[in-house]
Amino acid sequence: MTLEYFIRLAGVAQICLVLGSAFIPKCLNWQSAMGSANRLTRQMFWTYACYILAIHLFFGVISTFAADSLMTGDILAVALSALMWLWWTIRIILQFFCFDRTCIPHTRFNVLAECVLVLLFVFLAVVYGIVLWRNVL
Repeated sequence: MTLEYFIRLAGVAQICLVLGSAFIPKCLNWQSAMGSANRLTRQMFWTYACYILAIHLFFGVISTFAADSLMTGDILAVALSALMWLWWTIRIILQFFCFDRTCIPHTRFNVLAECVLVLLFVFLAVVYGIVLWRNVL
């Protein structure tokens, strides 16, 4: 298995994450949680959620279909691999140090889902960290 294989796998995983994200609003009961927010706040929230979804989708598409371009060592490959590594590394930090997860029901499904997501985030951070390291050397 080559690094290109792992980049493509990371891409497919991110596309799956985008597809799975369709269930997050229902699982976390966003409609009820956002019920008391004013219209502008709700609109901004959904805008930010869509931006994040789009970033995940484009990271996935780029990794799946242009994995070789992410390993060229040129400035764009360095910048993009750095962005991807930072994105997923910061996501892990947010998961454990910023998010209040106490409002999520402690069911087997939710515990398993969180474990899978954290493992996915770690996998993505490691893959893009290796890509960045390879691009910089």
